[in-house]
Amino acid sequence: MTVQTFPLTGPVNLAARLGHGSLLVRAVDGLDEARVELEGPPDAVERITVELSGPTLRVNAPRQGGLADVFAALRPGPGAAGPVQVTVTVPSGTALDLSTFTASVTVEGRCGGAAVASAVGTVLLDEVDGDLGVRCGTSQVEATHVTGAARVRSANGSGRFGRVDGDLEVGVGRGTVTAGRVGGRVHWRSGAGEASLDAVFGDVDIATGSGAVRIGLPAGVTARVDATSGSGEVVSDLPVSDEPANREHVITVRARTGTGGVRLFRAA
Repeated sequence: MTVQTFPLTGPVNLAARLGHGSLLVRAVDGLDEARVELEGPPDAVERITVELSGPTLRVNAPRQGGLADVFAALRPGPGAAGPVQVTVTVPSGTALDLSTFTASVTVEGRCGGAAVASAVGTVLLDEVDGDLGVRCGTSQVEATHVTGAARVRSANGSGRFGRVDGDLEVGVGRGTVTAGRVGGRVHWRSGAGEASLDAVFGDVDIATGSGAVRIGLPAGVTARVDATSGSGEVVSDLPVSDEPANREHVITVRARTGTGGVRLFRAA
């Protein structure tokens, strides 16, 4: 294993690119230096560049591109970018720009705003103090808490967000995405997959070609609802009336699904 440390005199950003293996980012309070640990085949480790350029800590593995990246993951050989375990320790609140091919991404602690791109693999984040943007091919994405807005683009994958204080925007070809509490607006488009929101406080616009839709309304929130299903039931566990009983917090909920039901329920 190789270790490099960098003394810090102010805030730092992290930009990391890794093909195969794993990328672990630890955001820790009270640090006065950043630390990068690399473990894996010597040839692969030597090809990774680590440098602190201004306020940005960069960790980059060279990309071969095309099928070379795929075969390197399956059968790494001389000169191939084999799997490397990268652990980066940075101060809490560090902004992240992370990109991987098959490497898993794990972020422990409180980071700043984060942009993550992954072709295949898992993306796990604790707390994002800012906006979160995720682009992935076939991946599982989970975030415990996002204080800003969250935007997800995925061809085929699943996502779970515990709490999003801002807006939530989802675009998924196929896959299930769930969210616990969303403080802002929700814009959701899916070719096939379930959409599940435990508690919403802003306007909701969901359209999916195939999949069930679940939307939870907290106490004190009234919704104007426009819900349709091509093949399935539209069910409300809440009282339905022509005029809102509570005019102080009224949101608009639009939900459309081709195959699957739509259910509105009282959030816990």
